[in-house]
Amino acid sequence: MPTTPKTLLIVNPVAGHGRGKKVFQRLEALLNAEIPGLVTRLSEYAGHAVELVRQAAGEIFDRIICLGGDGTTFEVVNGLYAQGRPAKRPEIGLIPAGTGDSFIRDFGTTSPEEALTNILSGRRHTVDLIEFEHQIQGALVKMVSLNIIGVGLIADILKLTNDKLKPLGSLGYSLAVLLRLAKGMRNRIVIETDGARREIRDSALVVSNSKYTGGKMMIAPKADVADGKADLVVFREVNRREILAIFGKVFSGKHAAHPKVEMAQAAEMVIEGEPPLMLMADGELLGKTPLRLKVLPRELTILV
Repeated sequence: MPTTPKTLLIVNPVAGHGRGKKVFQRLEALLNAEIPGLVTRLSEYAGHAVELVRQAAGEIFDRIICLGGDGTTFEVVNGLYAQGRPAKRPEIGLIPAGTGDSFIRDFGTTSPEEALTNILSGRRHTVDLIEFEHQIQGALVKMVSLNIIGVGLIADILKLTNDKLKPLGSLGYSLAVLLRLAKGMRNRIVIETDGARREIRDSALVVSNSKYTGGKMMIAPKADVADGKADLVVFREVNRREILAIFGKVFSGKHAAHPKVEMAQAAEMVIEGEPPLMLMADGELLGKTPLRLKVLPRELTILV
């Protein structure tokens, strides 16, 4: 007789400006009814989900369900990998309740109810994971990312959004793009992809495992979460007028045809910036370049 999977539910009540709490209240009875022995833990502050998953490591859960946004999933996965690659990797279920919920869009799922139905039916996808190293206050820190790593401009926009415009939701992110672009870009970036090295100036870039960021922005339209490679999207030597034209097409993915947008794929990358450039991963602000990363092919099983 098959055993019942042991399941941990991590809930971020403040995800999506309180949407996480509302979604949990709406689904709580169904979750408990359909998942026998469900263990539920609430994230109470930034970084708490990392601690909760680390503390649960000894309990050996078969599944971890994340109810929150991309940042909640980022914390859960980094809690799972806090001591290196775990010998047993639980399946990760996703219930979107954040501001953007970008990663889950690659699977055609947008509502919490649909996501829970897929989890309960055992709908599975094997996905790559990006392992990366970067600098935080001079110390080398290793982390993992499911969705996207933004370098420079993209991280600056996120910081501006978080500091001043987050209550406006996706509109706030779009407004932050315009405000940040007014400052322009002055930098030198060295990129090494699978051993090939090049230098660009006054540019911005993202490294993406999946198609979407910032909610519905299809930043890497050709990305495949299970192809063993990360997609590099470079906005090369763009002025303010050009980046605005590019931004206007990013929701459809048509920005990829712009002559100043370059795309490549690689299993390993090294990115250095002068001055050091701010980084973000999966919607969370981190440290700065240099950034070193490699793809862990088909590393996780996602329930969504």
